[in-house]
Amino acid sequence: MKRAVLVIGATGTVGREVLARLIALHEPVRAATRDPSRSLGTEAVRFDFERPETFGPALQGVDRVFLIARPGDERADVFTVPLIDEMKRHDVRHVVNLSAMGTERADHTVALRKIELHLERSGIGFTHLRPNFFAQVFSTGSLLAGIRTTGIIALPAADARISFIDAIDVAEVAVAALRGPEHVGKARTLTGEQPINHADVARIISTASGRAVRYVPLEEEDAREKLRRVGLPDERIERLIRFYRLVRAGEASSVSPSVREILGRPATPFEDFAQRHAALWTAQPSE
Repeated sequence: MKRAVLVIGATGTVGREVLARLIALHEPVRAATRDPSRSLGTEAVRFDFERPETFGPALQGVDRVFLIARPGDERADVFTVPLIDEMKRHDVRHVVNLSAMGTERADHTVALRKIELHLERSGIGFTHLRPNFFAQVFSTGSLLAGIRTTGIIALPAADARISFIDAIDVAEVAVAALRGPEHVGKARTLTGEQPINHADVARIISTASGRAVRYVPLEEEDAREKLRRVGLPDERIERLIRFYRLVRAGEASSVSPSVREILGRPATPFEDFAQRHAALWTAQPSE
């Protein structure tokens, strides 16, 4: 009997797309979630990074794992390293690990790099996926709310360009990696094919949605104050500030051919992403 794929983060931006595609391909798949009573279209198992006793039962009968560490957690390795050790004990043979662009250049004290290195040392087959900023940052959370309420995108990004990647492309690459042994032992940087700045983003969203959206570049201190007003903790604020320093330095502008090479098609243009989500930006915040 074919063993299952465990999808961690099965309700997240990428995880839910990975889960849907594996189900459509009739792969035996299990959704890891803190609430297994949710209807996810397949078997759901209780999983919580903060409860290591959930690791073993979730991994029963599993030979491949889609792994995403706790997003935004600078101590994510504290929870993820023991999970990798448990995977080893359960004879998991391949882990597709969702990391981040540039992680290979990060200091060895950075959580995502620690996770990559521990996975590589574990002896389990691995594929690191290192995506750039998701296009979905504009269709969720505070940036979506800002567009809806004010028509403004305000960030400390100056005029720097970013090769945004559609999360659906990331999910499709993850599924290909989970199903193809040729991806084992590889690290793939995932980007869009055209770097654009936030003035371009505002113009494209305006065209798609039919409403005026503009970009307002912020200084760092203005960005800090704005983030404090929406209730973000200082640690999270400083993490974002550091990210946008890298953006302004051009670190997010490079283009990788990985999506085209793996999927046999170009990465989704930001214009196509915007057309797909146009209704979100015209809706009122309460909708």
